[in-house]
Amino acid sequence: MVRDHLIKATAAGGRIRAVAIRTTDLAEEARRRHDLSPTAAAALGKAMTGALLLSATLRKSGRLNVRIGGKGPLGGLLIDAGTDGSVRGYCGNPQLDLPLRADGLLNVGAAVGRDGFLSVTYDLGRRPYTGTVALVSGELGDDFTAYLAHSEQIPSAVSLGIFVENGRVCSAGGILVQLMPDAGDEIAERLEQTVLTMPTFTALDRERVGLVQILERALAGFKVDILQEDQDVYFACRCDHKRVLDAIRILGPEEIQDMIAKDGQAEVRCHFCNTLYQIDRSQLEAMLNL
Repeated sequence: MVRDHLIKATAAGGRIRAVAIRTTDLAEEARRRHDLSPTAAAALGKAMTGALLLSATLRKSGRLNVRIGGKGPLGGLLIDAGTDGSVRGYCGNPQLDLPLRADGLLNVGAAVGRDGFLSVTYDLGRRPYTGTVALVSGELGDDFTAYLAHSEQIPSAVSLGIFVENGRVCSAGGILVQLMPDAGDEIAERLEQTVLTMPTFTALDRERVGLVQILERALAGFKVDILQEDQDVYFACRCDHKRVLDAIRILGPEEIQDMIAKDGQAEVRCHFCNTLYQIDRSQLEAMLNL
């Protein structure tokens, strides 16, 4: 069984930077936790994959949040990803499902919508900063490409793929290829032609082609140097019982007393992982006695 992981590489003597990632298991974990429809699973899976690709390009350890606010019926998406390979996320309308596109693919673009934004907030240990661009297509691969080109000013190509069959995510992942400032027009043109003509990520992944070989296909004609070959990526949420108690405590005595009077308990569901936390009367009363 091939587990989720990413690899990093350079090519053309360091003038090209690339990342390839497999996210099948974590996308399926998100689908299961949120009980996502096929269309919603495809959108969230692509968004989480794109966020992990962005985090893999960071030089410092930290996290980033990706917010995607399209005007389509899916509602917004929010993704939290870290340089440690962890990711979590959710969408506004998890049960939304749309008819397939004319080419038989899931219609992520119509679900997300073209009108809207993609915003990335970086938290690398100092003051967080944010970059925002308008959505290009809602298909997300094009939108992450536009973000890198306009907000980060790095010529890039982002390809995201996901395949859902019988309600389950069977393949997910993507590649990110970037040109460094000294790449030059010849390298740019050769790379563009190769990326445009190669098979899709999911087609290669479903044929059991490994990530190294997928990158070599994307960078055909260039000498590829693998920098990092085996970093795990995985779905993980940072919520826990203590964080939930702290959040309720912040509400103040009046709100807590109202919970006790009305329900005798409190229920809190984490948006990111859909875990339900139940706080009983004794725990609520203990907060009032501090």
